[in-house]
Amino acid sequence: MERQLEALTDLLMRQAEAAQRAQEEGQRREERLNQLLERMVVQQTSQSTSRTGSDDASSSSNTSTHGVRYPTSAATTPYLTSSASLREFDAWQHKFEGYVTLTKINMLTRTEQRAALTAVLDDEWTRTLRYGISVPEDADLGSILDTMGEYLRYSNGTRD
Repeated sequence: MERQLEALTDLLMRQAEAAQRAQEEGQRREERLNQLLERMVVQQTSQSTSRTGSDDASSSSNTSTHGVRYPTSAATTPYLTSSASLREFDAWQHKFEGYVTLTKINMLTRTEQRAALTAVLDDEWTRTLRYGISVPEDADLGSILDTMGEYLRYSNGTRD
């Protein structure tokens, strides 16, 4: 009986060590992935900057993805559904603005910002944004969010 207990203890110790090694390896892989993503973003930025020319006006307007950190498990993506009330939209907008700050989406081009916004909307909101709300293609993220809030406020009355 004592031998079996020792063997079981030994097995449990080896399993715990293996689990810890697996967790450390997973963390190393995640760090490598983040480094690769950052390198790709920097390379893409430098390539697009070199293509646009060297004058200050064109390179300063192309701040695109420089310094952008893509979210990992630390940032949960806020998702907006078409059934959201005005109060739920306001809470989502607050969370989304924090998400934008955390992931530095505001450093992307306006087209990329709009794509990031579309990624967190359900199909109905995406259709509304594309066809139902008149938002200029070059509109900044803040004005798009304000327009969405106004649309929600006046489309179905003030749903709280």
